[in-house]
Amino acid sequence: MLRQPRALLLIRTCCHGNHLHTTTATLAESSDPKKQWSDFTENIQKKGKWWKGKYQEAWKDEQEKFRKAKQEFRDKREAHYQGSSTQGGVEGDIPGKILSVFPTPASFNAKFDRALSKLPDGADLVRKTPQWCWPYLQLSRVDKPIGAWLLFLPSAWGICMAAPTFGLPNLPLIALFGVGAVLMRGAGCTINDMWDVDLDRQVVRTRDRPLASGQLSKQQALQWLAIQLGVSALILFSLNTQTIILGLSSLLLVGSYPLMKRITDLPQLYLGLTFNLGTLMGYSAATGNLGLAPFSLYIAGICWTMIYDTVYAHQDKVDDRRVGVGSSALRFGDRTVQICTNFTSAMGIALFLAGLAGGCGPIYYISSFLTCSMIMRGLSLVNLDNPKSCWEFFIMNRNIGLVILLSII
Repeated sequence: MLRQPRALLLIRTCCHGNHLHTTTATLAESSDPKKQWSDFTENIQKKGKWWKGKYQEAWKDEQEKFRKAKQEFRDKREAHYQGSSTQGGVEGDIPGKILSVFPTPASFNAKFDRALSKLPDGADLVRKTPQWCWPYLQLSRVDKPIGAWLLFLPSAWGICMAAPTFGLPNLPLIALFGVGAVLMRGAGCTINDMWDVDLDRQVVRTRDRPLASGQLSKQQALQWLAIQLGVSALILFSLNTQTIILGLSSLLLVGSYPLMKRITDLPQLYLGLTFNLGTLMGYSAATGNLGLAPFSLYIAGICWTMIYDTVYAHQDKVDDRRVGVGSSALRFGDRTVQICTNFTSAMGIALFLAGLAGGCGPIYYISSFLTCSMIMRGLSLVNLDNPKSCWEFFIMNRNIGLVILLSII
């Protein structure tokens, strides 16, 4: 048998598709481990670069397809809503062109924020208190005063509507109702969180609340509730009998409100009945009687609450649907802007009737028209799937309420 020479080439073949690749190496070279490892790593690097390039190319193709599909969807949506003043397509629509004159909610809020910048901020007030107080104040939402504003403003409307023509409103009474609004809003939030502690743990926006996060127990919350209601009662019983009866009836609404999301799809309507009862109380406290003016303001306030709180509820609609509670955001769905626009029209009519009954001047009617137009402008721009956009619209309503208040004065 003939011996083969040492320089005999080793031939390794492999098939890849229809191509035949042949790799040769001398026996001396193949016996060198360092050379083998170097060739192996070099081969791996080449293949890695090839696969990386292919992956990046495929990723770019997918991104481009997604971008085109997204742009196509936006173009179709814009074409569908073209000319509709309630869905953001304001071109070619006379009402839409009129609404485009008004500022966006963000710029509108910025102007008021500058004007109100000297007022103490709720979060700053909380931080200035001892640390053991923080959970109690956060439970009452002292760090988020927007709710107290929205509860106080209808009361101030009623008090100012009761003032004589060209006369100043009862400022001490307004201050008293301001303190009462902070206390009753805090009590309402405490009751709500005690009812909803299990639900709050399942919702992203509410899971850090003092009761849901375990910072406070239900017993501590109950004691804090008693303090708030006790001080509120001192304020209430300093008023006339008719106002006391209205105030006591509001406790039934405040205590039962958390149940509404479990038994109805319109808890926002119940909130409107509760929040705006201060309109009747303020007018009654100032005059000792009621009439068409405060009831018209009350109806306007209910419509107003339905608007801002429905948009606000869109922030939680995914979690609300998951945990099985009702809200007007889920009930109205894609028709939210249209329905809230109708509520805005009803609010404008109610404000007009209140002005007629209360003997208001032309500034009031102009301001009422402008505020309703501003709400429609906000509805035309709000993105109900964007929590930041919903929040901007919600905050705007504090400023809307202030404009109405100043126009009544």
